[in-house]
Amino acid sequence: MYKFQKSLSDYMLRTQNGVMEMNKKLISLFLAVIMLVTAVPMTAFAKEESYPVVINSGYSSSQIFMFDDEGNIDHRVWGLDVGGILTTALKDIPYLTAANLEYFVSKNPEKIYKQICKTVNSAVDEMKRNPDGTPKYNTGAWPTKPEESNMKYVYDNLETNEYIQGTIHEKRYTPILCEKIGAENVFQFSTDWRQEIILCARDLGKYIKSVLDYTGAKKVNIFSESHGGQTTGTYISLCSIVDKGGEAAEKLASLLGMKTSDLKTIFNLDYVNNAVMNSPAIGGVQIAYDIISGQMHADITRILEFYEYANNPLYEIFGGDEYMWEAEYEWLLAFAKLDKTNGFLNKIVQNDDLMYNIVLTFGSLWDFVDTEHYEEIKASKLNTPERQAAFAPIIKNTDYSHYYVMPYVDENLSYARSKGVNVNIVCGTDITPATGSPVNSDCLVATKTASGAKVADYGYRFSNGYTTDVNDPLVNCTNKAHNHVSPGMNVDAAYGYLPENTWYIEGQFHAQYAFDSYALALTNKLLLTKDLTDVHSDANFPQFETTYNAKCGVHAKFDKSLNGRASEKDTALIIENLSKKSGIELVSIKVEGSDIAFENVAGKKIAIGEKISLPITGSVKEKGMTNFTVTIYYLEDNSLFSIDSRRFNFSVDNTELADYDASKPLTKAKTSPVYISSSDVNETLANYDFSIQIKAIVLSMVHILTTVVEMIKKVASK
Repeated sequence: MYKFQKSLSDYMLRTQNGVMEMNKKLISLFLAVIMLVTAVPMTAFAKEESYPVVINSGYSSSQIFMFDDEGNIDHRVWGLDVGGILTTALKDIPYLTAANLEYFVSKNPEKIYKQICKTVNSAVDEMKRNPDGTPKYNTGAWPTKPEESNMKYVYDNLETNEYIQGTIHEKRYTPILCEKIGAENVFQFSTDWRQEIILCARDLGKYIKSVLDYTGAKKVNIFSESHGGQTTGTYISLCSIVDKGGEAAEKLASLLGMKTSDLKTIFNLDYVNNAVMNSPAIGGVQIAYDIISGQMHADITRILEFYEYANNPLYEIFGGDEYMWEAEYEWLLAFAKLDKTNGFLNKIVQNDDLMYNIVLTFGSLWDFVDTEHYEEIKASKLNTPERQAAFAPIIKNTDYSHYYVMPYVDENLSYARSKGVNVNIVCGTDITPATGSPVNSDCLVATKTASGAKVADYGYRFSNGYTTDVNDPLVNCTNKAHNHVSPGMNVDAAYGYLPENTWYIEGQFHAQYAFDSYALALTNKLLLTKDLTDVHSDANFPQFETTYNAKCGVHAKFDKSLNGRASEKDTALIIENLSKKSGIELVSIKVEGSDIAFENVAGKKIAIGEKISLPITGSVKEKGMTNFTVTIYYLEDNSLFSIDSRRFNFSVDNTELADYDASKPLTKAKTSPVYISSSDVNETLANYDFSIQIKAIVLSMVHILTTVVEMIKKVASK
């Protein structure tokens, strides 16, 4: 068992000055996108004696180094850390304010536009790749050997190696994992994430084989998220392709410069026991298409929510686990207009110097484009014979992904499961992308491309009476007894890559499972046990859940049904306090779409970690496959804005189904976040004791002042 003398954040702060020199220059959208995709979460795992765990983390999490002619590290050119980024951002805020971006956009956009493009080009020069996909300089990922990326080695060398701390991609959960299964059994995979996904998958296969040789284990467990999930999904797909043989396997061998007979030394289904992919970018990343195509429209309320839901965004600087942002602040920005700024940022990214010298030279960004838009992007960006010739080596590899892997993910993952690989997917839903597209996503990756499911556009749901058409050849679960339609009736998981082995969490932001007790427990089960054979095997882990993130305040479900379901048999609503630091007091409950009601709600208190049961007045008598919502209004002890709310979707599970009109397949749906209207207040607060509100404001102000004082003390002490 390994214990730290100091926290990991202390080590990061000690080394961040040298690491972040490049990042201080990156004021462009390119860095902003990379930062967003790199919001890397952490979690804890239960003990698994038999197999080592390989951690395969998100985009840009691996460090990139410059090497000398002998292959030794010269210096680090890429190694993001949240603390360094936030520290830099805080220092730059006065300069950005003085520059007054809106003024420049309005008065003289060309001047600042050209300057930013020039700055970005210079700042990321050492990270550049050539149009043929090769690095411009002698750069690459480190460490790539198990003896150097094994957590025992990492811990032993934290004090003496200035680069080793960056090896830990999942900083919050790694110490717990090491205590559970031993630091010697935890391995951090690094790859050059700039390259094409089949090359990342090749690197993963080589690394897994080296871990098996190093440890003597028969198999590994793989945990992955985001780009790591795409790498893992591609790796397992390639293992299935190699196992089946044929044209696709021969084509792969040709691309990798290998003999077909040697492919199994890298791509072997026998190497993997459990594989968990959280928020995987298997089928692409929505924001990549939005940015490359010039259709980005930043949704700043969603971006703020993204960081609110990530627990304590200043953790890496100040340490500690306290939830600082449980109150909702995103509504303050709900009406902000960034039309000019968005147009300006789109223009920057579309600049030829940036597009053809940086963005499109990263094969990974081509692989982030989904199959639906891939040919469109190729035609629009490689629009001359010279460009087609220059980028041909990258396109040859990304063509393979888009033609041989992505369209057959369901077949390949199912084949792997049939061969004993326990592949499972967990993804977030019901959030619009940060770039503003009307798509159901987890803020970065569309739910459709993460899971393969049939998904209604954001703001819509399937109409009443909808059920899976089991005769549709695209359906992957034809069991009529299985209801794979989400409570919000906007996701049909029967169409997914793995209908029986994909879990959906409504409201979970991209890869933020670490801040969700349900997602953590689910991950533990899937990664380190064989307890969950499918989505039906344990009622505590239903296929569809709503996030337990403390930021959300409350969780609700009916007493006799699975989460998100309701029927005549239900007699009460179970409400749980999710807050880690505040008791809550109910104000009112609003039901829309059902005749049920709740009496004597106002004033009921729920302590931290507690639940209460509210009896139903009436019963859920609506026909099956209809949808209704329950909105809970509540007060947190220390909430600055006094009244919070959360809306829950429920689908009716009664035997008699509503009639379905196939000519009108979609219905407009209520969307989140919920902002309390004046009519809501008038309707629900007739007997509200406003002394509670005053108390809440006072407590909140005291809490904020105390937090600020503590932060100042920590900064001063450093």
